[in-house]
Amino acid sequence: MCLCAVLGHGTVAELWATTIYSYIDDQGNPVFTDSLETIPEKYRAKVKMHEQPDSGSKASAQPQSVQQKLQGQAKSLGWTMPSLRGQMKNLSLGEAPILNYAGIAAIVLLVIIYFSKNSPMIRLLALGLLIVLGIGTPVLMYTSDGGPMDVLKKKAAASGHAQQDRLQSSPH
Repeated sequence: MCLCAVLGHGTVAELWATTIYSYIDDQGNPVFTDSLETIPEKYRAKVKMHEQPDSGSKASAQPQSVQQKLQGQAKSLGWTMPSLRGQMKNLSLGEAPILNYAGIAAIVLLVIIYFSKNSPMIRLLALGLLIVLGIGTPVLMYTSDGGPMDVLKKKAAASGHAQQDRLQSSPH
């Protein structure tokens, strides 16, 4: 669940290592590490090095997320990773924390529901909170700064100003 939360929400935590090493283990699984010392001796002959730009030499203004870096590494090795993020790349700065906190709260509530099998009242309360969270999260995202309601307000204001300008410039 934690891996899905980290990769799915595309957090902006960065990998600061300048070199990533990868190899295939005996079971055929890809293994990535930033330390050559952690690679078992029998795999060192098969290790591939992947250079990563350090924090001072980044060309783009937007930092890459862990998900993007892992997808890039997998692509360079010929593998494809499914995107767990979906169409969430257009989130505003106000919407992303709401979604992250709602996801964490949902996971906590699901864990409470799972572990409170002997207490039906706690399970019912957690289920009720999960339903409220499911209804409240989209409302909060809609009304957040930079959210859809904010965009619609700006468009309505611009349309109103344009209408006022047309009315003022037209002959009476």
